[in-house]
Amino acid sequence: MAAPREDPAPSGSSKAQGDANDLAQAYRELLRGEQAASTLEANLTNLESKLDALLAAYEPAETTEEGGKDSDAGEASGKTPEKKEKPAQQSKEDPQDEKQP
Repeated sequence: MAAPREDPAPSGSSKAQGDANDLAQAYRELLRGEQAASTLEANLTNLESKLDALLAAYEPAETTEEGGKDSDAGEASGKTPEKKEKPAQQSKEDPQDEKQP
């Protein structure tokens, strides 16, 4: 069985070139990670603003359901609470029903 061949020790210039390539690759990966982090941060900021808008829309509705407490909450935020439709407005009568005696 033949003994495994060992590679000769790399010369100083080729080792420096290899180190420079490794450093450049690490820098590229670092930049890619930074870009991914920036994208995630922007998406999270966008999601946070949407959640804030949803919460602000539901807060005035909750206060009016509790018996009119904080009725000025909608005015303070610049939004008016939505009015609930009356049951008579939700179900429209069929015109044929009116003609039958």
